[in-house]
Amino acid sequence: MWINNLLSSSPKVFLLLTMTLPALIVGCKGQQEVEMHWSAHSIQVDGRMTDWTAIPTMFFEERAVQLGLANDSEKLHILFRFGNEMWARFIRMGGLTLWVDNSGEKKKAFGLRYTGGPPLPEGQGQGMGGEGGFLDRLTEEQKERLRQREIKTDQITVVTKDSDSIDTLPIDGSRGPAVSFADLQGIYTYEFSIPLQKSDPTTYGIDAQPGQALGLGLEWGLSDEDRKRMMEEMRGGGMRGGMGGGRPGGVRGGMGGGWGGMGNMPRPQMPGKHEIWVKTVLASPSNGQGERDAKDL
Repeated sequence: MWINNLLSSSPKVFLLLTMTLPALIVGCKGQQEVEMHWSAHSIQVDGRMTDWTAIPTMFFEERAVQLGLANDSEKLHILFRFGNEMWARFIRMGGLTLWVDNSGEKKKAFGLRYTGGPPLPEGQGQGMGGEGGFLDRLTEEQKERLRQREIKTDQITVVTKDSDSIDTLPIDGSRGPAVSFADLQGIYTYEFSIPLQKSDPTTYGIDAQPGQALGLGLEWGLSDEDRKRMMEEMRGGGMRGGMGGGRPGGVRGGMGGGWGGMGNMPRPQMPGKHEIWVKTVLASPSNGQGERDAKDL
């Protein structure tokens, strides 16, 4: 029944499920206990499915996202996919964060935030484009703000719960972690690769080995605070004020009506904050899975 519902309501979601089989259906609430899979061959970080066809994946039904987990003796590999264009657009601006907790819990001690994905050209983007739409009605200053966000894409930012930026890394793996994005017929695919151990003081790894428990979280979208800040920026005043009401940095009297004094312009659609968490065990080559089953965690 649920497959019929998905097929009728969203062909992209159905495609998301069926492109890699078998897929385990799991929920999104809490920290799910799942199995990590051993990869006997090297997985290329290219956003493609070629290296994942023989690796079972998980489908999180409530979020309509697909997750694949694998490791070899040197690296942890994560595949993350969905069919929501608006999510992909805002990941390019706000990032997709992968949290890794090598104690197996749900902690945000170490994270990698990837900003990249499909560009946001004028006239496109869900809730943002079209003739006479959101982008067409921005001032040149506001468009420049969006362009500055675009400049900061295709990079990895090392983050923690208490610090939004510790270091900035290239996505090619030259300093350890690697990330790739691909748009496969409207299915947005993100692929992460992280060394189990760092090779030198300038690189990053997760300080783990086969048989060790891991807690993994993926977080995307905008918190209420992020939305408020972005709305302020789109109003033209950044954190120092907007375009209306005579506020500092704004235009006295505003432009009348609408949000933030921007006429009858509709509010842009902005996705809320989403996250999924799993608990797993790094697989070992002896049996193709973790030395302990996820159910024994």
